[in-house]
Amino acid sequence: MRQRALCRGVVALLLVAWSLMLVSCRPTVLGPTTPSGYRIELPEASQALRRHPLALTVRVSDAAGKPVDEVLVHFRVPDAWATRARVDPPTVATRQGQATTTFWAQVFGRLMVQITVEDRTADIPITVVGETPHF
Repeated sequence: MRQRALCRGVVALLLVAWSLMLVSCRPTVLGPTTPSGYRIELPEASQALRRHPLALTVRVSDAAGKPVDEVLVHFRVPDAWATRARVDPPTVATRQGQATTTFWAQVFGRLMVQITVEDRTADIPITVVGETPHF
């Protein structure tokens, strides 16, 4: 009996953990922006290897959810990290609703990339780790 109760408790705990993971996997959406009313789907927090490129993609759609072209998306590394990391290119116009830049970092640690579309700005955390060891 005690094992059965313990098993039910473990199953319940696993279900709660699984549901929390599903909720956390949803993309972050900003908007509507002013003046155009765009909805912006941001990249999730990421992990990158030091001195290796990391693609960051933003998706922009209209109020009906259709991808929008030629919307300027600005990517910026805050001044505190500007000498240690960069994005290239810093401004990208969407094509088929997507704008992608490449992030590079020279240091380890947790950095941020600011993403701006019209009047909305969000910070995306990126954890930079060292290269994979070679044995």
